[in-house]
Amino acid sequence: RLAHTLPPKCLRSRRDLPPRLCARQRGRMDIVRRPHSLWAAAARPALPALAWWTRRRLPLLLLLAGIAAANGQGDGDFLISNIRHEDPENHVLWDHVANKPVQFWGGNYSDVRTISCNPTGDLLFDWSALKRAMIKWLRSLTHGYDRDHMMQTHWEEIRPVQHALTNIVAHHNTTTSRDCLLGMMAVRMIYLVMQSHEYREHELIRMNNFVIDWHYYTHKFAWSDMVRSGWGTVIWPSIGTLSAHFRSFLPELAWSDCEALPGAESLFRSGMSFEELSSLLDGPALVEIAKTVRSPDMAVVRACPAAFAQAAALISFSVDNVEAALVYLDLAQSFVRQYREVNDYTFVNLLMVDWPLWTTVQLAVEKAAADLGVDNPKSCGLLWCPEGGTPNPMTCQCEVVFPEDHPNVTACIFMVDTRRRSSLRNITSILNARFWTLTYGINRLYAEDHGYEIEYVRPDNDTHFPDRKVGWGKVKVVIDKMREYGPERCAYGVSIDTDAFFRSSEPLAAVIHYYGLDDDKLILFSQEYHTEERPKNTYANGGFFIVRNTEAGVGLLEEWYNVPEDYPEMAHLKKQNPQGLNLCWDLKMQPRHSDSVVLAPPQLFTAPFGWWVRHNWFKDLRFEQEMQDVLLQRLERKYGCIVCQNVYDWDDSLNVDPGWR
Repeated sequence: RLAHTLPPKCLRSRRDLPPRLCARQRGRMDIVRRPHSLWAAAARPALPALAWWTRRRLPLLLLLAGIAAANGQGDGDFLISNIRHEDPENHVLWDHVANKPVQFWGGNYSDVRTISCNPTGDLLFDWSALKRAMIKWLRSLTHGYDRDHMMQTHWEEIRPVQHALTNIVAHHNTTTSRDCLLGMMAVRMIYLVMQSHEYREHELIRMNNFVIDWHYYTHKFAWSDMVRSGWGTVIWPSIGTLSAHFRSFLPELAWSDCEALPGAESLFRSGMSFEELSSLLDGPALVEIAKTVRSPDMAVVRACPAAFAQAAALISFSVDNVEAALVYLDLAQSFVRQYREVNDYTFVNLLMVDWPLWTTVQLAVEKAAADLGVDNPKSCGLLWCPEGGTPNPMTCQCEVVFPEDHPNVTACIFMVDTRRRSSLRNITSILNARFWTLTYGINRLYAEDHGYEIEYVRPDNDTHFPDRKVGWGKVKVVIDKMREYGPERCAYGVSIDTDAFFRSSEPLAAVIHYYGLDDDKLILFSQEYHTEERPKNTYANGGFFIVRNTEAGVGLLEEWYNVPEDYPEMAHLKKQNPQGLNLCWDLKMQPRHSDSVVLAPPQLFTAPFGWWVRHNWFKDLRFEQEMQDVLLQRLERKYGCIVCQNVYDWDDSLNVDPGWR
């Protein structure tokens, strides 16, 4: 570590902040330059001899580093600072892209039921299952279980939801999200734990990408509420693991705010391990430490925030009463808030502090969570409703969504996919089947229950989607089939993608009547998820639609299919955009035919956790496991057995092809 008088804005070797722009300002800054090459490592012993030369020429070196960074070089070094903010609690985080203060979540941060996301109406993720999986895996990692146990936990708990974890990290905004905000930040944190040292260093130190997360943890959510929500047992073990990792790999970044706890200097000193500090948990020493942290001088706290936080966290871990433990945990949080680094390296520096702070917080949180019974969250296991109705994940009960009386109708369900579906002739084939086969099995049983026809159609390139993306094929298939079968056999045509299945036991006739498809409406789509609050725009999802088999209804499909031909500006959507099919409807069809179209709520018909139709575009392993359970439950309900030979006689798919059985 080199100390030098430097401009306060010359803080990072980042391309957006060349050091030459800071020459007119002065302030104190600590610089850490970490070598990433053998040459640099070999040069370390010469640093003392070069100290005078370095001090005289450091501004020039920083200028050259800035120029190198601007040209994509110098990625092996980084600069961070450790300058205390004079008013740490009134700092305003700034969005440099939008050039305004950061927009934070507008919800109730103390509503434990909401922030726990259990139960949740979220349509993308089963937050209880994600939370449970992450807690189990972290427990295996941080509590010294053997490697086989940890790998087994990863295989059983993390692997099925890995796609969801990656999706959250890559595509979700933690400042304006309407989903499970605390859960998203927990996923971001554990994702760091699962990655390589290089990735962690890049995200946390070089890019400093967790400034907003840390502000949420320290200034928005109370630590006690994080414990009560269950997310604390994901976030704090992750932070504890990251802190231990960086203190081991980057010992040159270690620092201490104070050598000892003011008021308890003889007992509580920096550099002590958690085991050494935990020896103070009994007797008068603990009483003296408790007195010190309960009513401290805030000026002293601001000088030694990590030391006071360490003391409060240790007391939280030691007390037997869970409510008292949570009080001291919140007290530790109030002390942590007294440290803020002026250049937003707050989180990075606190990870490196020379107190076992995050190990202590982790253990205190885990102990309190176990006492509260929130460390093993439960999910709703209701997969379908054999007696009728639709599973409601909020109440975990079967409820009738469309209770109105309705006439029976004939309907034909079409599943269109170029992939060959495999056999479902025995339990082994079900367990080996992929999602497009499993959805067909469930949808076929649903159709049989209500007397509907169902077909799995493999479209022909030349006939159904010539010079187009394959998604266009389903529209042409429905057009051709409905004209062939006529309205008596198929009064309504239903297209459902092969990554979607009917979760409800209610008949399609109830949906058709409720939304007026037997009156003045011709076609029903589901509104895309998270676009339902933009009424001036249309966002139809073509993964599920119902159309009336009349000349006007089929004519709508034909007009839709011809949009790229009839409108030159839409021609590129035949092949160039995976959402081209939906965009052609949104931009050309909806404005002309809105009076004949129903846009149904997304929570019913198009989302990975939709209620009536479950449309899981993630196509992850958890989705296939769920469908295997649903299919086997439906078969058991129908035949009273799932291992008897005659159970699978309903499926005549590819019976003569033993390679696909």
